[in-house]
Amino acid sequence: MDIYQLRYFLAVVETRNFSRAAERVFVSQPTLSAGIKKLEQDLGVILFNRGNRDISLTDAGRRFLPRARTVIYECNTAKQEARGKQPSQRLQIGVPKALPITDFANLLSDFRKTHPEAQIAIKEGTPEQLQIWLDEKRIDMAISLPPESGSGHLFERLFSTKCVLAVPSGHPFTVRSSIPLRQLDRLDFIHRSHCLSETDITRTFAREGVNPHIVFRTDEDNKAISLVAAGVGLCVIPDMTTAPDIEQVPIDGLNISRTIGLSWLEENQNDMTEAFRPFAASHNWKDQRSSAGNLEWAH
Repeated sequence: MDIYQLRYFLAVVETRNFSRAAERVFVSQPTLSAGIKKLEQDLGVILFNRGNRDISLTDAGRRFLPRARTVIYECNTAKQEARGKQPSQRLQIGVPKALPITDFANLLSDFRKTHPEAQIAIKEGTPEQLQIWLDEKRIDMAISLPPESGSGHLFERLFSTKCVLAVPSGHPFTVRSSIPLRQLDRLDFIHRSHCLSETDITRTFAREGVNPHIVFRTDEDNKAISLVAAGVGLCVIPDMTTAPDIEQVPIDGLNISRTIGLSWLEENQNDMTEAFRPFAASHNWKDQRSSAGNLEWAH
């Protein structure tokens, strides 16, 4: 049994997909598959149930998982100690209020499975505040919009999201492929004041002469989604925001999208930021049925 086989194993566990796992440990899919097969042969057990769409652990795989994580953790710690370095444990992350919390929580949960020593602190703010906090070193990294030109912040794209209309399940709009923007005039709306695209949305509505009736203004997505689901009003949301009892409908004439990524200062890097960066980049942000992996295993 080799260390690289354990890294392959953990990558498949976290991604539930051989192709994504191969990308995250920087090898081809055939190489990863061969490594997993050799590991199973060495152990004398089958570790994964290989379905058409999803990969899951067998009972033997579940028993093997905690041991594999422990071995990789101890190897990483031993490498750092041999270099005379103590592992950096604290990671302060800034996030905008509009970031879907469930997806972010899944990312942090998976990260801590592999880095149980990590002490994570989360600070919520506007994109402008996040940039200031990075400069002041009050946070190590920020998940937000691309930084302003000349800020000196490094940036790595994580995902893109576009604006859609949230309506309650069963609403007449759900049977249509899209809704013309002007058809939203005078309809009851929930206004998300923390939306990263709020200014562009407001300007687009005004330019087209669309004046919705604002029933409620909030900076909390759970309140906005609950009111939409209850039929109190419609709402413009990013397409990665999902919830039971609501559906999404594209809006003709509202073509607004945003790129979200990870920002940091080069001088502010440490062991934890270096581990978290590829981990966040490899997270499948728009598909919560799968989990994130950790590229550090390949180092």
